[in-house]
Amino acid sequence: MAFDISLGINGSTTVVRLEGELNDREVQSLRRVVDQAVTQGPRRLVVDVHALDALVPAGLRCLAFAQQHLPATSHIVIEGASPVLRDRFRLAGLDRSMTIVVRDEQLVGV
Repeated sequence: MAFDISLGINGSTTVVRLEGELNDREVQSLRRVVDQAVTQGPRRLVVDVHALDALVPAGLRCLAFAQQHLPATSHIVIEGASPVLRDRFRLAGLDRSMTIVVRDEQLVGV
């Protein structure tokens, strides 16, 4: 599946939606959008991964970069993580600095 990324802003919340397979070729797209999101200085950065099938380590580093460059009062929420993605965030140590909301596998495809 092809990779797609979108950025939306609603008040003090910025939402980045990721779909498909984030591979090494697509990381620069993610980096550009993350840079743009960080520039907004949101209080809350939501990364919607409901439709994300794969995430390479460089993608995790982009999100860690975002956490490091947001104001101290900001928070990142990873929304809709599959068990596999949740494990990747945990192994990278990002579960300690971000809120990981796990996808309910029973609702997928409903």
